[in-house]
Amino acid sequence: MALGDKPHLAERAAERLIKAGGAASGLGSVDPARERAAPAATHAVAFGPGIATAPRGGIVAPVLPPLSAVAEAPPGIPVNPGPAARVAPGRRVERARLLAAGLAEEGGGHSRIAEEFRLVQQQILRGAFGSGTEVGVGNLIMVTSSRPNEGKTFTAINLAFSIARRGDHEVVLVDADAKNGSLSDLLGVGDQPGLLDLAGGSTLDVEACLIGSPMEALTILPIGQERGRRGDVFASNNMMRVIQDLGRRFAGRLVVLDVAPCLSTSDPAMLAGVVGQVLFVVEAESTQRDEVEAALDLIQTCPTITLLLNKVQLSTAHSFGAYSYSYSS
Repeated sequence: MALGDKPHLAERAAERLIKAGGAASGLGSVDPARERAAPAATHAVAFGPGIATAPRGGIVAPVLPPLSAVAEAPPGIPVNPGPAARVAPGRRVERARLLAAGLAEEGGGHSRIAEEFRLVQQQILRGAFGSGTEVGVGNLIMVTSSRPNEGKTFTAINLAFSIARRGDHEVVLVDADAKNGSLSDLLGVGDQPGLLDLAGGSTLDVEACLIGSPMEALTILPIGQERGRRGDVFASNNMMRVIQDLGRRFAGRLVVLDVAPCLSTSDPAMLAGVVGQVLFVVEAESTQRDEVEAALDLIQTCPTITLLLNKVQLSTAHSFGAYSYSYSS
């Protein structure tokens, strides 16, 4: 059944996890005691009547929280930029590369897509640094989807950039998808050492692999040079250890992992047990219900799953983020 046949695919998927013992909510907070007891706390983001819409390739987010409520960090989220990551001189991704890879907007402003990502980041930051969150675990965010081309890399780049621009926390954007044409290739760092080398037994230190960006608060960890061994490396205990070490080492930062689609490889299923959150991207009008359900079955070991509906067609001029603001100095 296509998503367009039944408009509430994200809600039905969340309800399915509730029946399995999970918990579901919108962008609001989740009772920590209930969340710890549940196998998966599922948040259905960007769905239902009144959702905001974005141009194809963008995301959508609920209209309910007023802008005044999301302008600052919510209670329980510490403002802790931490020390800047050490990056070797000259090891920086060019701004043009980020834009070509899918960065939607360089500056702030009040465009629809900028406002939508501000709402999404609130949910992610609550789960990463809110009260009751396990240090070094909640800050590990896996971005994935059921199948290719649903917009997971687009979402990972823009979420990372949006939070880094906010200034409360530094962000490490990790390429954990070893396909040809991955995030590392798009950014022109596909030949650099990275995640696979660290997990494959290299003696490199993680900071020696970090690549800088035009924004000081955003650094990038490439996929690495050992792509031919991807299957064995991702299935190894070393990979789980490296991911856990990233969370602990960068406990004051958000670590965003762009991971392969759930139905393409076993990688997301392997990583779901060690990350604190999954941001699960669903392509509107395309992804099949059984694909979403099968993918969620594979990653249900993650304690918190957020469903994000992507590529929704603009249906009204009066949706969230559509109002035109003008400011005078």
